[in-house]
Amino acid sequence: MIPDLRVEIVDYLDKEGRFVKLKTRKSVLEYADRAEENLNRIIDSYPEGTKTMAVGHSLGAIILRILVLRGHNFKELIFAGGPFHGFSRKYIFLLPLAAILRIKLFFELCPGSDFLKSLGQAPPGIYVGSKIDEKVSSESAIPEEANKRIYLCCCGHDMFPKEKEKVSNSAIPVVAEIIEKYVNKSQ
Repeated sequence: MIPDLRVEIVDYLDKEGRFVKLKTRKSVLEYADRAEENLNRIIDSYPEGTKTMAVGHSLGAIILRILVLRGHNFKELIFAGGPFHGFSRKYIFLLPLAAILRIKLFFELCPGSDFLKSLGQAPPGIYVGSKIDEKVSSESAIPEEANKRIYLCCCGHDMFPKEKEKVSNSAIPVVAEIIEKYVNKSQ
């Protein structure tokens, strides 16, 4: 347990359940707008000068990168399983379905998309990828220019499980250790 640590979840989805991202036609930037509104509300609830660390997973890592581009400052950034170079190419066969359903996210997060290129160089932070992630390769999750890299071998893309029994083989202990080291170093 880390003293004086509060965890806040910045929600950006407007739906719940399985395949949520397939049920919407929103773009990454629309999700980022919603996340930014919620982040600002959370930050405003803390005293001025409160140090903020941010962890983004998958689409959340892309959104976190957008928030940094928009000028949000965080003391430390952790990007986990972010498809910075796109999702696994094995999902390209879903392109016709994504076109029929008009799923903007699919095209924006497609390998080599103009949207991903528009994000520019990766900001400083800790990048976490998994050697066994079948949705986002570690090469996509950890940009070449990243100077702080963590490669996981015990969990795939679902590295932040909700079930307690799966936590020990996930990214949660790794992220908790990073945060604890950071907090101890800052004191």
